[in-house]
Amino acid sequence: MPIHSQILEDENRELRIFHIEETLEVYDGSLALAIDHLLNQIKVLVSVAYLPSGDNLKEVLQKHPLLRRGSQEKRSPERILLADCIRLLDSLVEISHLASYPETINQAAVELEELRKDVPFLDYRYEDDPYPSDSERE
Repeated sequence: MPIHSQILEDENRELRIFHIEETLEVYDGSLALAIDHLLNQIKVLVSVAYLPSGDNLKEVLQKHPLLRRGSQEKRSPERILLADCIRLLDSLVEISHLASYPETINQAAVELEELRKDVPFLDYRYEDDPYPSDSERE
């Protein structure tokens, strides 16, 4: 995967930001959305573990029923998101198999719908994120 770095400077310090990029090619929309869902969840997990104070992150966590303020959930946010990622990975394998054959491609869309019920799409964007949201397509 290509990793690019960029140096940001302000009046107090210099900060290096790393961008990790990869392009995945698939031939099915349900599979593409499942991958997008997983990558977005990983993005949230990394941010919760690494820089948990951002306003965008606090706002997006309110979209998750187990991470909302007032939730009675005992697990840490990291554990909840990690469990979501495992569930998404498991579904990704299933959707991949179903999307591979014309006779089961419609079932891939059904599996994606079930997945979306189980794991909320958080649609997390960094501050000043240049990429549009896929939430309308998700």
